[in-house]
Amino acid sequence: MSARTDIRMAVEADLTTLVDFREQMFRDMGWTDETRLAELRPRYAEYVREAARRGEFLAWIAERDGVAVGGVGLLWERVPPTVRNLSGRQAYVLAVYVRPEARLQGIAHALLEAAIEHARADGADVISLHYSPAGKGLYEKFGFSVSPEMRLFTDPQSAAWAPEAPTHTAADDAD
Repeated sequence: MSARTDIRMAVEADLTTLVDFREQMFRDMGWTDETRLAELRPRYAEYVREAARRGEFLAWIAERDGVAVGGVGLLWERVPPTVRNLSGRQAYVLAVYVRPEARLQGIAHALLEAAIEHARADGADVISLHYSPAGKGLYEKFGFSVSPEMRLFTDPQSAAWAPEAPTHTAADDAD
């Protein structure tokens, strides 16, 4: 990181920033349906607010000179116990985002590290996430592996879209 970047736990006042970052993340992945993006904002804000109130959601903000340049969320989920996750408790990393002017400076790495350290310290047996092609290299550096999960999207608007992020390049691994 060239300039000093501080990673801090998000607070309620950061909700709009987290929503902005998530919307921009989808835009960067090629989502162009403005109606859908507009519908996402209040729904995501309410979801985060309620999940945080229940103690199921945490987030971190990366700041430079007091300006938010990135963020990440961590959601706690209950799933049926499996042989690989006997507790049935897992952490889900979401909304990893860094503003374009601050990318490839280790900020996404620092945000992800904060979320993973917290999840491990709080007893997560499994940490999962969904990735875009641009972030795959970073996640693999942390030990994430592609899993055999499949999905069926029953909403035609969701089913018709696939991330169109730039192809993974060696530069993506620099973060």
